[in-house]
Amino acid sequence: MSGVARFALSIRLAVCFALFSGPAVPQPGVGPSILIEHVTVIDATGAPARPDMSVLIVGDKIARIEPSSRMKSPPGAIKVDARRKFLIPGLWDMHVHCLNKNQPDLFFPLFVANGVTGVRDMGGDLPLREIARLKQEVGSGTRVAPEIFAAGPILEGEHPFWPFSIPVKSADDGKQAVLNLVQAGADFIKVYNTLSRDAYLAIATQAKQSGVPFAGHIPDGVSPAEASELGQKSIEHLWGVPVYLTTDPDRIHKLSAEADDAADPNSARDLYYKVNQAILASYDPSRAHALFNDFIRNGTWQTPTFVVLRSYRSIHDPKLRLDPRLAYMPNDLIKFWDSMGGKPDPRNDEIQLRLYAHNIEIVKAMHEAHVPLLAGTDTPNPYTYPGFSLPDELEILVSTGLSPMELLQTATLRAAQFLGVDRDFGTVETGKIANLVLLDANPLEGIANTRKVRAVVLRGKFLDRSALDGLLEKSRSQSQKTTSSKPK
Repeated sequence: MSGVARFALSIRLAVCFALFSGPAVPQPGVGPSILIEHVTVIDATGAPARPDMSVLIVGDKIARIEPSSRMKSPPGAIKVDARRKFLIPGLWDMHVHCLNKNQPDLFFPLFVANGVTGVRDMGGDLPLREIARLKQEVGSGTRVAPEIFAAGPILEGEHPFWPFSIPVKSADDGKQAVLNLVQAGADFIKVYNTLSRDAYLAIATQAKQSGVPFAGHIPDGVSPAEASELGQKSIEHLWGVPVYLTTDPDRIHKLSAEADDAADPNSARDLYYKVNQAILASYDPSRAHALFNDFIRNGTWQTPTFVVLRSYRSIHDPKLRLDPRLAYMPNDLIKFWDSMGGKPDPRNDEIQLRLYAHNIEIVKAMHEAHVPLLAGTDTPNPYTYPGFSLPDELEILVSTGLSPMELLQTATLRAAQFLGVDRDFGTVETGKIANLVLLDANPLEGIANTRKVRAVVLRGKFLDRSALDGLLEKSRSQSQKTTSSKPK
């Protein structure tokens, strides 16, 4: 019998699982131990890959990691023959919006089936008490879902763009909003670009006093350097960075304000084109050097979300509408995506391509300066897919100069360090929670190999390829019958 056949047979004989929440999933520590044998361990600590290792999982923890020649199987342990397979930590998508009405049951299985065992949710319409229940189900093993870190509602300006956001009209409102969210159990505060400067400053001050991180966009009245100094822990989508890195950002902000206020759409389009031209024509390396030093000194992380920026860059490309992953998305969400982008404009489409390339170069310079980076997708914004799109993001980041190990760490160890949970997650080490991914190919030889998921260990529960395919199929069939909230 071949190694692959032995592997498949051992999994089929060994594993019991549940597709979604329900009593059929055993509690942590109740089921038999799992011994993954003869596997190459890539632990994401930066150490070289270790071939022919055995990993013993007891309950929801990694109990031992030893060479297979020395590992003794405990009585009753389930053995998994993982020859020619590669074991990595569970992946984290650090910018998602999956906590909206009807989305958890649709999207959580897609994350898990693609090896994404943790998410940072950047805002949705589920109340924090409901999110707390979901997190409890994940921790107890009664729901097949990724670990959840969530902001809850977004803090916006006086006239919110999103109906579930909290309107912040003043500094006092900002302070009280932070206090209320902390009391309700928010893991962090999500700030939006519609906030006034005074409200943003109050939010930053109260967040620091309350000991809760804040992250997100940056209002027009605040520079990236100020946001960093004020303690914003992560900046999403490079918000405000390209403009700040020009020789005359004040002039560009003035042009942008004129474009925002223009009553005539053609005039607004012309002004926005001038804004983009100015960004591309006036990059200032000295300002970049100073800003990146600020980010490093203040511990300000960046989540570029290139995969969604790429979608917006190519929003009129008909190939986007042919992606087979559309089968997993609710029909109303697909209609929303199809409506994006407005009327095609060759001039604008061309400059969007150049801006995207410019952003790649900015992140390349950030990496060279050792600015800390996170991998996030902004799913399910247009043509980004829960779980599926994280390897896309990692592949794009290849062009910014990250090594294969750095790419893997961006979605594992670095995510856990950012969240302050690296004692339990982020690497394959003894004592950590057993959120693991078994791959058919070596991700250090090509980060696209993170797509080749053979099995997932979710808090000690082993989901083989058949189980993962079952998750995908159930999500696909359910998505066509479900109305899902639009992304944020």
